[in-house]
Amino acid sequence: MKNKLLIPFVLFFLFPLAGISQSNTTSPYSRYGIGEMNQKTLSHNTAMGGAHIALRPDSTMPVFINVGNPAAYSLIRMTSLEVGGEYKYSNYTGANRTSLTKWGTSFAYAVIGFPIRRNGGACLGVQPLSSVGYAAENRIDEENIGKVTYKYAGSGGLSKAFLGYGFMPFKNRLIKFRSKHFYLPDSLKTLSSAAYRRKETGSKLLSDFSVGFNGQYIFGDITNSTRIVYPNNVKYNNTYRAGTASIGDFSGNFGMQTALTFDSVNSSTAGYKRALKEKVKITFGYFLGLNSTLKGEYSTTAYNYILNGFGQEIVRDTVFVKVNEAGNIKLPLEQGFGIGFKKGERINAVADFAITQWSQFRSSGELSNLVDNYRMAIGVNFVPEKYAAGRGSYGRRVNYRLGASYQSGYIKIDNSIVTDYFVSLGFGLPVGIGRLSSMINVSGQYGIMGSNNPNLIKEKYFRINFGFTFCDRWFQKFRYD
Repeated sequence: MKNKLLIPFVLFFLFPLAGISQSNTTSPYSRYGIGEMNQKTLSHNTAMGGAHIALRPDSTMPVFINVGNPAAYSLIRMTSLEVGGEYKYSNYTGANRTSLTKWGTSFAYAVIGFPIRRNGGACLGVQPLSSVGYAAENRIDEENIGKVTYKYAGSGGLSKAFLGYGFMPFKNRLIKFRSKHFYLPDSLKTLSSAAYRRKETGSKLLSDFSVGFNGQYIFGDITNSTRIVYPNNVKYNNTYRAGTASIGDFSGNFGMQTALTFDSVNSSTAGYKRALKEKVKITFGYFLGLNSTLKGEYSTTAYNYILNGFGQEIVRDTVFVKVNEAGNIKLPLEQGFGIGFKKGERINAVADFAITQWSQFRSSGELSNLVDNYRMAIGVNFVPEKYAAGRGSYGRRVNYRLGASYQSGYIKIDNSIVTDYFVSLGFGLPVGIGRLSSMINVSGQYGIMGSNNPNLIKEKYFRINFGFTFCDRWFQKFRYD
């Protein structure tokens, strides 16, 4: 009865967040494309440099959800609810060495994952996809006019509500293989040691093979405006132009994962020379984000105006108005590969390499000046003793995380590409008395976004990510209630 009451409560809590429109950026670079791209991973992952393509949640409690690669949903073994937010502090330095400090907090994600049968899992949730939030101005001394002020501003962003499913189609392949060959008497064995190892390796890869997909609805409004203010209201009218794109359409992504486990079985038949104290697992992953074309509506307004003595705008004439014209944006294709190393329940290290083809980005068919972005990330999670018990054992159950990320950048200005890199550090803190199923995740990231071009703005930022993971066994039938 308790679980039946929790389900509508969670859905009531989760889906209204999809309507939240907010921006946690003040970067002038959010003017380009669809804005500054938000982190696609959850709080436990951001501490690992955002590396996620080969990260598999195949450990026992506490459970975590890897929304970055839907193939990982197949390993969800308990119903898990995760919510999180972030705080960002930014310092901007301009060409004239002037600096500006901004900060803000925002909602980051709300997701729920649950197992389906014994070889699959599903996940649904909502996350911000991109953020637009900037205000900048530039003064240019125009001949015969004077100093003209150009003011640029933008707000809004896109969000995504998604539903995904992942499953392991060959989960029992290794069990069937070993049942067929491993326990046979020597007189009936037909495979040599080398042939047995090859077939067993293939069975391991197939048993751990998982595939998954996300269907997502991308929605939101992005507004960009420009004001041109002249120094003399008598001779010239100021100009205002603003455009708003309202997007609402479907897209998706796809992922695969597998792993090769070297376990502690010591068998001459299997060809092992010695038993391993802890299982060692090498993981592999692939991710594909579709370059979907999203339909939307565009509204544009332009007018001339003057300022009265109180600084209020007095519209002189409207140049043009276009309301709810059909348009679209074409998302870039994203592909990535990952590899990981896991030793027992203590060490889990992963690395990613991905490319996002921003050169393919289009807005209503118009070409962009964006370039392809290359992302590299590496991260590690370390737990001294996951099941430590007794007095003073809490520190040995804490998850310690470290990571780094580098992006070559997709914004090109003045023949310079705006890069982005950061280092991260975080902790996973188990909560609850006598339970391992819930955790508070906290991480910090310090990064720099900009280029070596002295004419461009450089941003130094510090981001704190925090999230809460709650796990329990739902949808479980009991003989007695």
